[in-house]
Formats: sequence, structure tokens, C-alpha cells
Amino acid sequence: MIEHLPEREQQWLARFFAAPNELRWSSLLDGSVSTREADQVRQWLRLLAAQHPSAPLVLPFVRGGTITGWYATTQGTSGGTELRDEINAWLGPTWLSHLERVSEGSSDPMAEALRDRFGGTVYRFTGPDDAALQAISARLGNFAALLERRPLVTRTQARPVGAIRSDFERALLAGDEAQAEAMIAELKQTGRLNEENLRYLEVRLSAGLGLWPQIARDHWLIKTMADLALPPQVLADLIEALYRTYVDEAEASGDAAAMQNAFARHIAAPYPKLFASRRGIRTSRVIKAFLLFERLQASPDPAIIGDLLDVLPPGTDASLFEASRPAGPAPRVAGAAISDEADEAFDDGQFDRAFEFYLRLAPSKKTISRLLSCVGMIGTDDARNRLLALVDRAKPDLTAELTPGIAGKVESLRQAQPSWLSAVTGKPAQPTANPWMNWAERLQAGDNLAAAQQEVQSAPTNWDASEVRESGPFSQRFATIVSGLGGEAGMIARAAVPQIFASFFPVDAVPSPAAKPIASLLFLLIAMDEALSRADLDLLAQLASILVEQGLSSEDYVILIKDLEDVQKRIGSYAYLPWSLDLTEALAILPCTSDVARDARLRLFLQVLGQAAGFAHRLAPHDLVPIEILAKDYGVSPETVSTLRRDAKGDDAGPLLPNLEGKMIGIYTLAEAAGSRAKAALEKLFPGCKVVVNSDLVATPQLTSLAKSADMFVFAWKSSSHQAFYCVKDALTKGEPIWAPGKGTASILRAVLDHLA
Repeated sequence: MIEHLPEREQQWLARFFAAPNELRWSSLLDGSVSTREADQVRQWLRLLAAQHPSAPLVLPFVRGGTITGWYATTQGTSGGTELRDEINAWLGPTWLSHLERVSEGSSDPMAEALRDRFGGTVYRFTGPDDAALQAISARLGNFAALLERRPLVTRTQARPVGAIRSDFERALLAGDEAQAEAMIAELKQTGRLNEENLRYLEVRLSAGLGLWPQIARDHWLIKTMADLALPPQVLADLIEALYRTYVDEAEASGDAAAMQNAFARHIAAPYPKLFASRRGIRTSRVIKAFLLFERLQASPDPAIIGDLLDVLPPGTDASLFEASRPAGPAPRVAGAAISDEADEAFDDGQFDRAFEFYLRLAPSKKTISRLLSCVGMIGTDDARNRLLALVDRAKPDLTAELTPGIAGKVESLRQAQPSWLSAVTGKPAQPTANPWMNWAERLQAGDNLAAAQQEVQSAPTNWDASEVRESGPFSQRFATIVSGLGGEAGMIARAAVPQIFASFFPVDAVPSPAAKPIASLLFLLIAMDEALSRADLDLLAQLASILVEQGLSSEDYVILIKDLEDVQKRIGSYAYLPWSLDLTEALAILPCTSDVARDARLRLFLQVLGQAAGFAHRLAPHDLVPIEILAKDYGVSPETVSTLRRDAKGDDAGPLLPNLEGKMIGIYTLAEAAGSRAKAALEKLFPGCKVVVNSDLVATPQLTSLAKSADMFVFAWKSSSHQAFYCVKDALTKGEPIWAPGKGTASILRAVLDHLA
């Protein structure tokens, strides 16, 4: 152990164990000193080598062939007083005859060596006779042993709430429940969360994991939260959970009446307060829910329905709602009727409806006052700008008649208008400009970065990403701007990775080829992080698959593989082997159109094999089987894998695999190729075992039957549909499913073996 200390440590130790100390460093290295003296040194150097920064060091001084005293110091500039107290506590006046602090001006070479290395307080002490010296040696040995067993005390600085929240959203994107819950626990420790915030996080966690019925069937949770001024993301999660659970099936059948009835019974009647305001949310199910809610009104407003139809995301089937779209301009209604409608909506807390109706009336002190209240609830730039436009068109005498309180609120709204866009373009702010491009240009201009950081939090629900996502030039411009950011703006962009990912690559949509520059941008933003979590790795694997599936030139493919090699170099360990194998499996299955690209892909796999050789003693059969399959994919000689198998732990090194003859293992995964490979691998590992793979998108009789009859059911939840999840959950009769942490063969195999262990 002594000879393996870093050169830096050996240099000062050679100074300490030198004349006048008769115990020499060279003697300790060659083992020529007595066991007693060597043990006195080793027990303390073990603490140094094990990096116990809070532990002191106590080293012996030898004269006349025996230990006559000791020197003690801390591993740093602090803790000197505590060290004196500890020495007195362990030895005290019973054994000590001398304990003194060595002054900084002392010429004592041992003290000087310790002080030069650690910079802290140095003490020297001794006992009155041989019996005391032997007792001190024994008690110091006990002290050192106790310090080795004492757990490390780490003082971690609390991270900013924004950084923790960003990691929480990353974990949700990756479907990593454990990591997401860890982030919630860390947020709790900040002391900045109240009971409402905790409820919001619980809803966000369930929504991020796709547990929609779990949210929708918690009546009192939704009832309680409907009374709160919910953040847009939480409001969107609640309404989406309700819509998915109670309306999706009727909508899929194309039955408009059944859809309206299901919505009225399960959503509108019990939770009308959820529809006070859409808060600018643009997700498809939320907009459709507000469409159905408007149609339930005593007098549905065609203009409101038309506006909602217009903001449905591209590709949404709106045929069930088209009957309510106005054929032409909205009919003119008497002012008194509109006023009554507006007042009724306002009194009922339906602020979106009230806002639209009050805008149609001639402005007055009352309407402007109520419009201000509506804008406060709606909270969007569009609502603010429409109100200010109305005030600007009003007669000057009306503006002069406004009370100071109302006039002050109007002026506050005017001051809140974005000035950053005009700073970038030299033109007045355009409320209709794409918010994602505006955000990128705002970061580039460095204008009001704190507001930009805050506003992007609601981007997945409120910002329209389709214009940028579907346009190659827009996507490239956005990626170019964000990738060139530095300083605080660059940090804000990296923290916004979850929002960018969720907006441009939504779970329910096929990735747009035009958004390939943004996928490359996200890959780099994540890969640049100093430390990569499991959630980060899962996102990188998703992005790599997206990029390859969308088509890469040979040059771009090689660049991607080089980036993956850098990631693999940083995380190459047995703990991450399933991720590495799942990644190389995905690359082996996906298209690769040139010899140069195939060579790059092969290099990555060989890198994984090389790293696996370093921990071959840990490899088990469920690790080796997918490696053998991949070796065939990549054309690697069987001898390479045979070497790993020889170095792996043998049959006697670990528990034997159980006999599963006659048993059935069910596997659910949407990655059909990985499911087929896992089936072949499991049947090889467990002869006589039947493995059945299902990849149905929805609940089917076949999936239900498999869940009921399987002795073990593996659910690859990162490659699954939520409808299938609840089908399996309800049908499973033999406990919980086996959760596979990834969607590749290696992850499925390790999940099964871990379950059997």
C-alpha cells in the first residue's frame, strides 16, 4: 500500500522519515523495519490513501531504536483545536507527559514537512516512560481503526432549485422514476416547497411517467387542485389525464355524442373550475377539452369554437368538432346580450369566455377593470396585447376617466411588453412571431435573461414548436443560435434541454426530419455536461436513434459515433454495460449506408468490448449472451468473445441459473427486434422455457391472455404504450411485472436475472 501512494505524498513522507527521525522512508518501502513500527505508519497512511479528508494523521518519531514520540496534524488548515481535544480525549494526563503545538517558526524538520504538505496545525507529544509509550501506541492504533470505520462527512452545497427542476424533467423524459423521485427529495431539502408545490410535483411525476388513470381517478386530488391557480404545465397534466382516461376511447370510435357525454359526465360536471382559463396551453387534448366545454354552454359561441379549432396542432383530426365552426363572420349580437353573457361568464369564473365577450363591448371603466382581472388569470402575452390594443383605440376621455388603480395596472401591463425583440430586430415587438425563435434571439441578445429562463418553463404546453420543427431552415437557425451561446445564456440553454426536447420531439409524434439540427443540438448540450446521469444517457440514446433514423451522411454519422465514443469512455463500467449494449444493438439494427460509417460503428462496439475486458470477472451469462449476438452483428470473431468468457466468473463463482423448464416468460416491448433477440437469448439461457413476445399498441385479447398465463412478465416500459401498460397491470395474476430499465436485449436479460436472483 505504501509504495502505491502518489509521488506527491511520497515526497513529503521521505522528508518526514529522515534524520533526525531514525525511522527512514526507504526502510518502510523495503520492509526492513520492525512490524510494530511499520504498523504505526500504515494505519495512518491508509486513511490518507482512502481520502478521509476529515481524519488527522499521527506519525511516529523513532530514536535509539524505539518510538519516543509522535507528530499529529490535520489534512487541511482547519480543525486544529478539535485535534488537540481528540488527543487529550484518547490519551490525556494518564499517558501523556508532553503535548505542544509546534510553532510556525520552529526549525523542527518533521513539523515543517507536515505543515508544508497540509498547511494545518502540527502537534508533537510523548509519554513519561516505556510503559506509557506502549500504551499510547496501542490507543493510537484503536483511534486509527475507529477513524477508518467512521463514515465520511460530506458537506454539499445546496443546488439551485432551477438546476434540480431541470434534472427532474430530464428524468421524466427518460422515464426514470427513481431519479425523478430523488430530485423531488432534493427539492424538499431546499425548504422552498410548500404543500401546493409538492402536489404539483406529484402530478408532474405521474404525468411524466404516463400514469394518466392514476391521476384521473384521484377525485379529491383533482377537486382540491381545481381551486388553485395552477401552473400551465400542471393544468395541462390534469386535463390530459382526464381526457385520456375518459374521452380518448369515444373519440377513437368517431362517436361525437358518446364523446360529448363522456366529457360532460366525467370531466365537466365534477371539475368545471379546471376550465376557468386555458392559460394559453396548446396541447391537443387540452384544446379539445375546451372545445367540448364550450359546446356544453347554454349558448356555445361559434367564434370561440373557431378560435380553438384554429390553434389545434397540425395533424390533429378535428372532424368531430368541425360542425361547430362558424361558416362566416360571427353574427352581430346585441350589446346587452353580450354584456349579460360576459357578466355571467365572469361571475362563474370562466375567464376565457368573459375576456372574449368583454372585448366585443364598447370599452368602459367596468369592462377594462374586468378585462384586467381576466388578463391576470389568463397570463398570456396575447391576452395582454389585445387588452392594450383595446385601450389604445379607446377615446382619450375614457382613458382619463380611469381610476388611478386601474390606470396603474394598465401601465404595468404596458411596461411588461417585450422590448427584447425590437432590440434584436430593430422593429416593434411582434406578438405573432414564433416564441421559440424569439427565445433564442433573446438569449443571443442577452436581454433580461432571468425572464427568459423563467418563461421557457411553460414552453412545452404554451409555445408552438411546429413552425420551427417542420421547417429545416428554421430548425437550423434555432440550433445555430443556441449552440453559439456562452456564459449565462449558454447555461440557461443547457438547463432548458428538457423543455426543448419535450417541445420538438413529443412522445406521441413521429420525429420530423426537418428537426434533425435540433436533435444534434440536444445531443451536444447533454453530452457536454461534466457528469452524465442515467437519465442523460437514456436521452442520448434516444437522440442517437432519432438522428440515425432520419438519415445521416457518412461524415455526420462518423461524427455522431465519435461523440458516442467520448461518452462511452467516460461511463465505461459494469454498471452501465446494459446501456452500452442496448446502444450498440440499436446501431446494429438501424441503417448504416457506407463502409466508413460501418467501420465507425464497429470501433464503438470494440471499445465496449475492450472496456468489458477490464471487468470480465464480473460478467455473467446474461451479459455474455447479448455480447455474442452483437459480435455476430458486427462480424467480430468468436475468439474475442471466447476470451471474455474465459475471464468471466465461472459456474462455481456465482449461483447457478434456475431451472425454468416448462415455464412461460412474457415480454412486452414495442422494439420488436430487441424482443426477438431477448426471446432467443432467454431460450438459450433457460432450455425448455417458452418465451412469448407481444408488441400490441393497445389492449388486445392476446396481450391480456399472455399477462394472465405467463409465469413471469417482462415489461420494457421505455418502449411501450400506456394502454398496454394498464392492460397488463389489470390482467397480471402473479404479482408485479418485471420492469426492464431499457428497451434493448441486454436490459431485458438483466431484469430477468435480477428478478430470479
